[in-house]
Amino acid sequence: MTYRDSTYSFEREDSPLDSFPTLLTPLEVMDILGVGKNTVYRLLNSGELPAVRIGRSWKIPETSLRAFIDTSF
Repeated sequence: MTYRDSTYSFEREDSPLDSFPTLLTPLEVMDILGVGKNTVYRLLNSGELPAVRIGRSWKIPETSLRAFIDTSF
């Protein structure tokens, strides 16, 4: 990856973080699925929608949401 501005130009190696999935919030999942807050939290608490809890916040990997949608049909 190349970065340029008026003074500098340098190459950057791809970061190891580039391979991590995008993390979604429950609010974003609500918007994507078109369901309510209680439904999303029920799916998270039951384990039907795999996610990670960081402190008091839920983070849902995009790959988990895609897998959940695929298996729901």
